[in-house]
Amino acid sequence: LRSLVGSEMCIRDRNYYAPGYEQPNEKASEAIKMLARLEGLFVDPVYTGKALAGLIDHIRTGKVEQGSNVVFWHTGGATALFAEQQMLGDIF
Repeated sequence: LRSLVGSEMCIRDRNYYAPGYEQPNEKASEAIKMLARLEGLFVDPVYTGKALAGLIDHIRTGKVEQGSNVVFWHTGGATALFAEQQMLGDIF
């Protein structure tokens, strides 16, 4: 889905939601590890991890053009990484 915000484009892609709410997926886990390792930032697996996985995929596949300005809105929730460790397994 694409929508215009002022003169800028905002892209919403729901293809990274699977397998469902509060169920992490491998791509989200990879994105969480990458961000923690490279930037020292922690994000949750329910919302932000899946959104980050989508952004990374969009960059890698060229859906986000090289040199584009991108805003990734990290709204918190990193404590879920520790509260739901049995669900995530050995993520770090």
